[in-house]
Amino acid sequence: MATDLEKYAHDNGIKYFLMNFTDLFGTQRSKLVPAQAIGAMQKSGAGFAGFAAWLDMTPAHPDMFAIPDADAVIQLPWKPEVAWVPGDLYMDGKRIEQAP
Repeated sequence: MATDLEKYAHDNGIKYFLMNFTDLFGTQRSKLVPAQAIGAMQKSGAGFAGFAAWLDMTPAHPDMFAIPDADAVIQLPWKPEVAWVPGDLYMDGKRIEQAP
């Protein structure tokens, strides 16, 4: 069962989530999301421009969305008010094939 990230934030003093995915060159792409917005992000994802992340897309492609993998959330030990959470990439409701 997926972790409720809103509850996780409340229970652990999290103020921000670092939503993250890796592009095809191994670069970490991130978006800092306030904890108050994480519930919506857990349902619909954080938007990213695929063409800007080297995923073989053009500006004409729709945005892709990183849906957080809530079971992999990690509270950063050096900045405990921030939690890192990896995302699975989707576009138009389907997984992005070229996402690592």
